[in-house]
Amino acid sequence: MRRSERERRARPVRDTLADVRSVLRANAHFRVLAASYLLASTTTHLVLAGLPYYTRYELGRPGFTTVLMAAFVAPALIATPLWFRLSRRAGKQRCLLAAQSGFALGALGLAAGDRLGLAPVVAATLLLGVSFAGIQLFPFSMVPDAIREAGPGELARTGSYLGVWTATEAIGSAAGPYVYAGALALGGFVASRAGDQVTQSAQAHSAILTGFTVVPAALMVVSLLLQLRYRLDARARSGRTAG
Repeated sequence: MRRSERERRARPVRDTLADVRSVLRANAHFRVLAASYLLASTTTHLVLAGLPYYTRYELGRPGFTTVLMAAFVAPALIATPLWFRLSRRAGKQRCLLAAQSGFALGALGLAAGDRLGLAPVVAATLLLGVSFAGIQLFPFSMVPDAIREAGPGELARTGSYLGVWTATEAIGSAAGPYVYAGALALGGFVASRAGDQVTQSAQAHSAILTGFTVVPAALMVVSLLLQLRYRLDARARSGRTAG
């Protein structure tokens, strides 16, 4: 391949990366949202990836995966409109922080496994589901606020912002399973084929549990701490109060 042709093919990639850097440099509020959501998306997809391992090795009930998956996903149908109503009174930022806190608590709540019975496990998963609904709702609704705040010049680049946001979501969804796989690898987890019976070591069981509970809780706390740097919502509430 000729050098000129290689350069021509590489140019769109360089232009895209330059556009991403420009968007993130120009808008601090969007930068905070994107960084926080990247971690939140990684965390939620980590939990989805780890759920079958948790039910099989910690609960000893592989068939319970369907129940917990339903408990995680179903609350969104009810919780999303409730989150929306609450945000009209408390603000998007406060509700998002509450959802992030709830997710971290729900993840830690699963650390006890079935030692307290299955009811607490289901309750913790329901808390994860309710929190997940807020984590999905509010960052998306805050992106337009961040773009508008940056001024007409940035408003004209809305397509670039949406492209960066879509990429952030895609990276988070891909990274989550890899983070959990890394935790399993560090614990010495031995993969098995369908029908094979493999006895996992105590260290592997610890990795399965820690990777599914402590790791997502820690990641979500970091996401929350980043989100605290977002100031637009508080500024808007102050303006309404002053008015």
